[in-house]
Amino acid sequence: MKQTLLKIIPILLATIVNFSCSKNSKGDDDDYKCVSCASEPIAVSANNAINKGIYKGVIIGSTGSLIFNIQNTANTITGIMVIDGNVVNLTCDDELNLGADFEGTFTGTLNGSPVTIDFHVTDAGTNPTITSATIPGHPDAVFIVAKETSDALLECYEGSYSITGDWAEQGTYNLLIARKNGQGKWSGISAENGFPEDASYGEGLMSGNNVVDRNRGGNGVDVVIATINGHTISGNFVDIDIDNDEKATVDVKGKRTL
Repeated sequence: MKQTLLKIIPILLATIVNFSCSKNSKGDDDDYKCVSCASEPIAVSANNAINKGIYKGVIIGSTGSLIFNIQNTANTITGIMVIDGNVVNLTCDDELNLGADFEGTFTGTLNGSPVTIDFHVTDAGTNPTITSATIPGHPDAVFIVAKETSDALLECYEGSYSITGDWAEQGTYNLLIARKNGQGKWSGISAENGFPEDASYGEGLMSGNNVVDRNRGGNGVDVVIATINGHTISGNFVDIDIDNDEKATVDVKGKRTL
C-alpha cells in the first residue's frame, strides 16, 4: 500500500527566544546555519519529570515552530510562535500547580488579530498537546509538541517533500529530533500542499545523522528517509504501492529553525 511521507504518532520536545536564522555569503544551503538555535538543552534537570520546563513544537498549515517556557527558571509562562516567518510573542496568565495537570491558554497577536493556543500537559510533564488553536489566516494549523529535558536537546526542522513517479505530490514536512547519550529519536508531521487537515504523523530512530523510518510499509525494511548535515536535512528514497504495483521517488529537504 502506498505510504504517506510520515505515518503513525509520537511525541518528544524544548525552547529558545530568537528564531532568526541565516546563511553565509556563499548562499549555499550546505552552509546554512540557524545562528540562534541552541547547541545544548536549556531545560533544567529539576523540571525533567514535572509540568514545568521547556516545550517545543512544529506546525503545518502553513509552516512554523513554537516554544513554550513554563516556569523553566522563573515564575513566568511565556511562548514564541513563528509561522510563515511572522513572530508572535505569547503570554499565559493561567496558574500552574505542581502535582496537577497544567491547562493554559497562550495569547498573542498576528497581523493585528488575536491568537489563542490552548495547551495541556500532565503533572509529570508528559503528553504535551495543543488542544485547540485560533491563528488568523491559518484555520487548519496542525501541531506536534514535546518536552525538552536537560539531557536531550530537541531540534526542530522545517522542510518540504516532493514525490515523482507513478504518483506525484508535493507538500510540507516538519521534524523534531531529540538526542541523548549518542542515541536519537525523531517525530514528524507532513501534509500535501493545501491539505493540512490530512496531515500524517511518523516517528523513528536516528542512526548517527540518518533519519530512519523503521519497518516502513510493514515489510520489515528500515528506510533512511533523510540525513542531517549541520543545520540542513535532505534525503531521497523509493516508496512503493504494493497493491497497485507502483513506485515513486520521494525527495525531502529542510532546515533547522529552532
